[in-house]
Amino acid sequence: MAPLISDIYNYDLKYEWFLERGEIISLAAFAKTIKNPVNRVVAADATGTQRYFRTGDQADIYGVELEARKNLVMDSDENAIVSMGLNAAYTHTEQDLKDIPAGTENTFGTSFDRSSDQLEGASPFIINADLNYSPTFGTYKPKATVAFSYFSDRIFSLGAGSLGNIVEKAVPTLNFVWQNSFGEHFEANLSAKNILDPDISFVREGTDLGDIVIREYNLGVNIGLTLKYKF
Repeated sequence: MAPLISDIYNYDLKYEWFLERGEIISLAAFAKTIKNPVNRVVAADATGTQRYFRTGDQADIYGVELEARKNLVMDSDENAIVSMGLNAAYTHTEQDLKDIPAGTENTFGTSFDRSSDQLEGASPFIINADLNYSPTFGTYKPKATVAFSYFSDRIFSLGAGSLGNIVEKAVPTLNFVWQNSFGEHFEANLSAKNILDPDISFVREGTDLGDIVIREYNLGVNIGLTLKYKF
């Protein structure tokens, strides 16, 4: 069986404004064409086996992206004490779907009751934002960062036949990191990751009973403390 290889063509146009030191606003438009896209497909049988197939001839991706970084509070030496950053993207994806017969080229086959769908694994909306606080008190130089990220619903696995897709539901994530430097040798760092502890949910779309949750779990909150001494 030949390996599943896709040809990818990227196009992008970006304009950047450099406002002050450490500040930027960037706006980009991008497009991508994938020849012979590969997708994860869940079988339309009792096993629910998931396999990868070259499911069509072409996938098209279009989107826009905004990036910004701004210093909010400066010290007397023009170093940023408080700063923030934002990256947000919207992406539209579409691919054609075709039936894949089992035979000499494919051990297994699959089919679809539709001619197109979104691309597996692609979220229409992605947001990343951070807020940073980094003052200086003599030899004590702490840095605190709050970081937020979000991705919207995305296809986890295409449904074969008339079976609905398996969709991973939107997930927000909030992390906090506090880095402390005392002089030249000692560091004490505190972190709290996945503070919101959102539900990680996978649902089957398009059933007679509506969307059905087939898997759901939580990753939990991770608290860490690290002590370092540099020789």
